[in-house]
Parts: sequence; C-alpha cells; structure tokens
Amino acid sequence: MKSALDMIKAELKLCDIIIYMLDARCPKSCLNPKYDEFINRKPVLFVLNKSDLAPSQKMPNSVSLNSTQSGTGQKVVAAINEVLKNKIAIASEKGITKTIRAIVIGVTNCGKSTLINNLAARGKTLTGDRPGVTRSKQWVPASEHLWLLDTPGTLWPKFDNPQVAKNLAYVGSIKDDILDIVALSKNLIGDLQKLGPDCVKNRFGADNFENICKKRGYILKGGLLDEERAAKAILVEYRAGKLGRFNLDDLL
Repeated sequence: MKSALDMIKAELKLCDIIIYMLDARCPKSCLNPKYDEFINRKPVLFVLNKSDLAPSQKMPNSVSLNSTQSGTGQKVVAAINEVLKNKIAIASEKGITKTIRAIVIGVTNCGKSTLINNLAARGKTLTGDRPGVTRSKQWVPASEHLWLLDTPGTLWPKFDNPQVAKNLAYVGSIKDDILDIVALSKNLIGDLQKLGPDCVKNRFGADNFENICKKRGYILKGGLLDEERAAKAILVEYRAGKLGRFNLDDLL
C-alpha cells in the first residue's frame, strides 16, 4: 500500500483529474481514507462500476456503468469533459486542444484496469477477476488527447467499522485465499437476509448454510457437509448478481 500511495503522490502533479473507481455494490465502503489528501488536490470523477449488480444510486460528480460492457467507457469521457470544461475552454481559446491526463484510483478488484481497456479499446493493462493484478504504474492512451494512469488497488490497514471489511470481502476486494470463506459466506447469508429476506431462499431453496449444502448435494463421504464447496458457490453466485441487487452500505 505504501509504495502505491507514494507512486500516486508522485504522479498526481502531472494529472488533470482523478478517476475514483467505486464498486456500486458498496461505494461508501470503497472510500479509502488514505485517498482523502489526494481528492482535495485535483478534480474528482467518481465511477460507480458494476452498476448492473447494484440498485440505481446517485452521488455528486459521478457516473454509473458496467466497465465490462463495450463502449460504456465513453460515458466516462463525457463526464471528464464536463468536469474539466473550464480548463478545456481556456486551452481552446488559445488554439490548443487540451490533452487530459487522468489517474485512476480505487480499492483492489473494483475494475480500474477493465475500464482503461474499455476506453483504449484494446487490452493494454493486465486485468483479472481477483484482487491485486495491477502492481505497477501504466500510462495508457485512451485517445490522442486522453491518457490514463492505472494504479495498483490499495486497502487500508485498519477498518474502523468491521462491516466495511465484510462488505469489501463480499465483493472480492479482499482476497478469498486469506479469509475463512465458510465463515464469510455464512455472514453473507445473514447480511443479505437483512436486505432482502427471501433472496437466499429464492435462489438456493433453503435459508441457511447447512440446508443449502444439503439442497445442492454438497455432501462428502460419510455424510459430512462439503462446506468449502458450498461457500465458494454462495460467493460466486452473489458476485454474479444471482441473489439480487443490493447496496451493502445499507448495513453500515
């Protein structure tokens, strides 16, 4: 995290705008307090990514999209031009076409690299469905007059609210392989039932972890429940939006 923050500080002076990527399933939980000093120094555009998996929501200076859908990145270009319209107009009055440099920040696995690839219309940055794929800075030309800097996703060392940590784990911003995914999936079931009482039963035909194992046939030899397989299935299906659209920040 420290190296990522140092890199952002060093590059920020070259940038015109910050693109702050948030997971639309828990945007408030994705607000990294370590970024507070950055967002007070440059104009900020918030991008609520994965909006196809969350209920509709609005926040100032923001745009909602699904960055995996081809062409949706143009909404970001239009929003950047709107935020920077005064700076663009001043350059135009001087006969200059303003070249915009934007730095893209956010927690791990929120879709930064995917958005940049969408805008660039070619796979210039490394992407993956797991957190921590981007490990160094990458300047990518989205067009002749728009350059984007991808940055490693960063988390902060202490969560004042444990629900924030759970929310980030639910959406995959904390690596599954460092977590007890059985405990995580059980917590997820309980939290989702607070937001949509019937969503778990409607999807799995059962309303608790043990019965989901039995309903799906996740049984080991000797009749033991295959808890790890069930946990993975619950997390995968939630992250794919198959249990419904929820804003996990309503749990805070």
